[in-house]
Amino acid sequence: MKPFLVAFLVIFLAAVFEAPGVSGNEFKEREAKISQYKKWLDSLGSHGSQYWMRLDGKPRPHRLYLGEGFYRADFKSQERFVDTFSNYLAGHPEKFMLIDLFDAASNKPVGEYGFGGFKLYTKPLQTAERP
Repeated sequence: MKPFLVAFLVIFLAAVFEAPGVSGNEFKEREAKISQYKKWLDSLGSHGSQYWMRLDGKPRPHRLYLGEGFYRADFKSQERFVDTFSNYLAGHPEKFMLIDLFDAASNKPVGEYGFGGFKLYTKPLQTAERP
């Protein structure tokens, strides 16, 4: 019984002490991925393609103010941008942060990114005002 217990303990300790080495590489990979996200998002910011103008992180969920470049992009590119921004804010390539999307020019909500995914609101019908 004693040799079995010693063998079990050795295998258990080997498994426990091997894991930190693997997770150390995992953290470096995550950090590299998030760094790539930051570079890409900076290229799309107010000094780049103007997908986004500013981020207000005080309220939760974060408020992301969108620029003209975002509206000129196709839906798939818009979704990829918001998905990547959410991963960047969460600090993890597989986790997401909730984001409310606002128009930078009018400061009105235009969409959201949350548990239901990426969603742009439909524009209300413009009706003529009666005098």
